[in-house]
Amino acid sequence: MDMINIYMYRNDSSRVQPELINVQSDPDLLRNAAQWAQGGEPEPLPNIQEIKQMYVFQFQFRNGDTIQDVYYMYITDTNNEHYMKEFDGSLKKDTDKFDASEKERILNLIGLEGWKKVSASDLLNS
Repeated sequence: MDMINIYMYRNDSSRVQPELINVQSDPDLLRNAAQWAQGGEPEPLPNIQEIKQMYVFQFQFRNGDTIQDVYYMYITDTNNEHYMKEFDGSLKKDTDKFDASEKERILNLIGLEGWKKVSASDLLNS
């Protein structure tokens, strides 16, 4: 893995959503993140009202001249639990203002099945 782009959905910003908030390229952090992404236990998502923050992690892998992106939605809830799911396709950026009503639309696009509960991500602490 070469780098991880970290995006956050924010309702207090006029920028394109989700907003790029960090780029990680530290080899130790990348190695830990790759192992972390494979962990977790299957668990349904909490109710939409309990979802506090929504992030997208874009893992980038270089293979010769080709770059492959793997996307994960990462969610924290009001009970400080953490959930994630790998999703296909590209990151859809939207100029619309993000608000609570957008959470449900985004989650329906990604899918409500196949989520897992994970430990807190180190990616947001560094």
